[in-house]
Amino acid sequence: MTDRPLSVAFHIGVHKTATSHLQDALGTAREAMRADGVRYFGPDAFRLPGRAIPALFGLRSKTTAPHPPAVARLARLATDGHRVVISEENFIGSLNPAKGVREKPRYASAARRLNGLAEAMGQQMDVFVALRRPTTFINSAYCQSLFGGNFGPVATYLAQNGPADVDWHTMIKDIADAPHIRQIIVWRYEDYASLFKPITQVLVGAQAASHLMPSERRINRGLSAAAVADVLHRQRHGAIDLPATEARSMLSVDHGYPAFDAFTAEEHAASEAAYAAQFERIAALPGVTVLRP
Repeated sequence: MTDRPLSVAFHIGVHKTATSHLQDALGTAREAMRADGVRYFGPDAFRLPGRAIPALFGLRSKTTAPHPPAVARLARLATDGHRVVISEENFIGSLNPAKGVREKPRYASAARRLNGLAEAMGQQMDVFVALRRPTTFINSAYCQSLFGGNFGPVATYLAQNGPADVDWHTMIKDIADAPHIRQIIVWRYEDYASLFKPITQVLVGAQAASHLMPSERRINRGLSAAAVADVLHRQRHGAIDLPATEARSMLSVDHGYPAFDAFTAEEHAASEAAYAAQFERIAALPGVTVLRP
């Protein structure tokens, strides 16, 4: 049992920013962290029927604070711990909605959803989020759409998912402005490997973070250009017997096949410049802490 006040941290991803890698490390150390008062709950806790976060916490379209089912659920998750850590990127919205119609800008409902959950819990919430250069984010998102069975050509996808549509600054500002968000911790996906230790220390505390070790393997390897071409070729000829997961294995980046890339070097450079400018604007926002190497 602890005399420390309860705090809640929510790692929201975003998708395709080594989220599964961090979740793997947290899940592996789950029991070890319990002795330090940290209770971790990841996708394995929230992706079974009836177990999604809105259902578990009894959230309604118009939440009043505090909401008894949410307060009771939080108490059960915390037991005698002082820090509840949640990681579930799907809570802030889908990467690729099933019908292909997504919010613009991306994750437009993130602030409302996070604030509503924190309000219902009767807690101020710490939010942890990784961002990624728009062009590489879109490359990865398109490949993920193939894993989900959406086999549209890349040109069609890009027409609805251009780099200019990825507005990280607006998303972070909206979350920072939400009244029940205490602070936001932000880092670049590109810096994740060098920031693993400081990220986990802020997320779970220095003592609990000592139990976390980064995996040496890629949790979700992307597709090669050859794998994407193979999946689309089969789709055009009505033979979807080889899913993207098998194409990834047979035509793997790890075996020397070049990674899929829908953008030119010039487009990547322009995206990097815009991304860097967005990141500096994010760093200047009140209530936002940026982690850098």
